[in-house]
Amino acid sequence: MRVHGALWGLLLMGTACGEDVLERLEDEASACDEAPALRLGPAPSAAVFLNAYYLQEEATRDVRRGLAESPGVEETLAKAAALGAWAVRTNAYNDGTGDAALQVAPLVYDEQALQGLDRVLARARVHGVRLVLTLGNYWDAYGGTRRYVGWAGLPSPVEGDARFFTAPTVIAHYTAHIGRLLSRVNTVDGLRYGEHPAVLAWELLNEPRGRGLDAEGRAMRAWVDTVAAEVKRHAPGHLVGTGEEGFDTSPEGYDAAFWRDAAPGSLFQGGSSFRRNTASPFIDFASLHFYPEAYGVRREATARAGARWFAEHAALARESGKPLFVGEFALRNREGFALEERRALYRGWWRCAWRSGVAASAPWMFAYDARPDSWDDYTFYFRDGSAPSDAANRYADLVIEAAALAGSR
Repeated sequence: MRVHGALWGLLLMGTACGEDVLERLEDEASACDEAPALRLGPAPSAAVFLNAYYLQEEATRDVRRGLAESPGVEETLAKAAALGAWAVRTNAYNDGTGDAALQVAPLVYDEQALQGLDRVLARARVHGVRLVLTLGNYWDAYGGTRRYVGWAGLPSPVEGDARFFTAPTVIAHYTAHIGRLLSRVNTVDGLRYGEHPAVLAWELLNEPRGRGLDAEGRAMRAWVDTVAAEVKRHAPGHLVGTGEEGFDTSPEGYDAAFWRDAAPGSLFQGGSSFRRNTASPFIDFASLHFYPEAYGVRREATARAGARWFAEHAALARESGKPLFVGEFALRNREGFALEERRALYRGWWRCAWRSGVAASAPWMFAYDARPDSWDDYTFYFRDGSAPSDAANRYADLVIEAAALAGSR
C-alpha cells in the first residue's frame, strides 16, 4: 500500500519523539573501522549506483509500439544522473515467455526484444550513466535457472535448480548464449555489446545460491570460473562479478559469535563460498546483497548486522585484492521499520560503506514516477516537481548525500 497525507504526518510525529532511537540506529549502522578505499574501475570510491531491473522490459514494449523513445527508460536514466548515481544495475536477461522475452527458445531470439536492450545501452551512454548488466537469474522471474534446466530436457526442474551449475548441457547452453549476446552489434549506435562504453560490468547471475551443491562450494566455483572466462573472452575490457549475495560455507573470517546470535543458521549453510568465488582469477570484484528481513536477521541486530556484512566482506575481498560491490540492499516499505528508521539505517550503512572501503553500493530499487509502488516492496522515487527530501520519495535525498560523499577519501 501507499502511505500518504495524514498518515505521513503521524509517522513523522512518532519518530520526532524518538530522535535518540534514530541516532542510535544510524550510529550502529555506521560502526565500521576505516579501511583503504577501493574503486570499481573508473567509478569513485564508495560510488552510489541504482537498481532499475526493468529497463529492457520497458524499452521492448515501446519498440513493439513503434515509439521512437522509451519514456520510462529516459526518466529513470535522467533522474539517476540527477541524483548523482554513477551507474544503474539492470537486467540483460529475459528468458522464455512474456512480451519482452529476449531468448524465446534455446539460442532463439526475439529481435525486437534485443532492440529494447540496444536502446537501454545507447540511451545510458547519452545520459552519462554506466550500466552493470546481469546475464541471468537464479530465481524464476524472467525465466531463471529452472528455464535452462527445462530447456535441456532434464526432469522436474525447480526454482534455483542445482543442475544449472553442474549439467554440461546446461552450462554449454548458458555460455553459448552469453557469447551470442556479448557479440551482438547494437542497432542504435553500431557498438558491440562486449565493447560498449556504457557497460561498466557484467554479472554472471542474479543471486546464485548453492542449494543442492557440495558443502565446500567447489562446484559453484568451477561454474564461476567457466562462465566468467567466457564473459572475459567476449568482453575483455569490462569488469566481471558473480552477482552473489555473500553467503559462505563457514563463519571463518567473519564474526561468528555475532552472526550466530543475529541470524542463526541462515548465512553459512554451504554450497557457495563468497571467499572461494571472489578468489577466481576471472572475477574482478566481489559481489554482495543485504536483505536482513529476508535473511532472518533479528530486528534489534539489523543496524549492526548491516555494518558487519559490509565491512567483513570488504575486508575478505581486499585479501584477494578486489573491490566490493554491494549490488543490492533494502528494507521493506510496508512492514517492519518505519520510514524514518529505514532512513537512519540507510544513511548509516552508506557511511559504513565509505569508511570500510566498499567500492560501490546500490539500494533496491529505483522507479520512474508512473511505476506502481505496489509492484515492489522496496521501491523509492524522485518524483517530478518534488524536493529530493519529500517523504514520498523515501530515499532520494540520501542518494544525493551518499553520492556527494563518494570519492572524498
